Amino acid sequence: MTMFRRVTLACAAFVLIGASAVSARELVLGHTGQPSVTFSGVGLQFSDKVKELSGGELTVSVMGASALGNNREGIEQIQQGMTDFWLISTGLLAPFSNTVSIFDLPYLFKSEKAALAFMDSDVAREIVAPLEEKGIKALGYFPMGWRHIHSNIAIRKPEQLKGVKIRTEPAPIRMAIFNAMGASAIPMDFGEVFTSLQQGVIDAGEQPLENIKSQGFDTIQEYITLDGHILDPMLLVMSKITWESLNEKEQRWVTEAAKFACDWGRENIFGNSKKLLEAYKAGTQNIIIELTNEEREAFRKATQPVYDEFLEKVGKDTYDKIMKIQESFPAESPQN
Repeated sequence: MTMFRRVTLACAAFVLIGASAVSARELVLGHTGQPSVTFSGVGLQFSDKVKELSGGELTVSVMGASALGNNREGIEQIQQGMTDFWLISTGLLAPFSNTVSIFDLPYLFKSEKAALAFMDSDVAREIVAPLEEKGIKALGYFPMGWRHIHSNIAIRKPEQLKGVKIRTEPAPIRMAIFNAMGASAIPMDFGEVFTSLQQGVIDAGEQPLENIKSQGFDTIQEYITLDGHILDPMLLVMSKITWESLNEKEQRWVTEAAKFACDWGRENIFGNSKKLLEAYKAGTQNIIIELTNEEREAFRKATQPVYDEFLEKVGKDTYDKIMKIQESFPAESPQN
């Protein structure tokens, strides 16, 4: 081979490598979860699937554990196109659309199966559609798990919450739930909860089991009451600015990867929560309070004023559609 031919081939290879590097596009997904929680895994599943489908032309870097900021900051970044994807509870999107606030209504879902059936429905897609007007494109739902009360006092009745300072997410309906039961709901960023519990700024909180464990709340709170007041839906959302910058092929990759990742989350969250609950029951550090049907009904009745105040605001017609979807499902206690 002549020197000229060697140089020519080397240059051609360099050009091809350079072209490949230039054509590859890296996007970023943020969230506040710790690596041990299921929804953190959803982000990784999404990233891996995008890379697989695109053959590496499109990649997604996952930045968890609040590396990009808290949820409020993350959604601001999404709206501005500074961050491309975010994993977030629907409750934290209430300031952007009344429709998503419907998920905050207490004891809305009859069971895990009923909730999953809803997430596959046209109604679910209609509820998140208005977010696009705010620059937030919803790609898919998956559950984060039932939200339960953690505290240092035994709580079996709503009246036992009277005067208790309980942290909630900064969402009107979530605060109203506990105010209706006589507690003092204190909105607070997730990252401040542990220290606030230690210092006595708050007495209690409410989280899915995975969050209670991953954040160490169970190390400073003795009791966990399995009331399941909310089945926390999570959303994988995307910046509308980023979405519109993708070509049709890239949009297909993102859409397919989002469905894959959210399906993975649905398949794993309840099983993981059940294992965690079994570990709690087998241990001696925490006392798990499982409510009877009658006890849980007392909590439901205590929160009726929340429906009286908010149902029309979030959409009575939509609520009726959600109830219709659940008709064929028996009620089950949210014990995980």
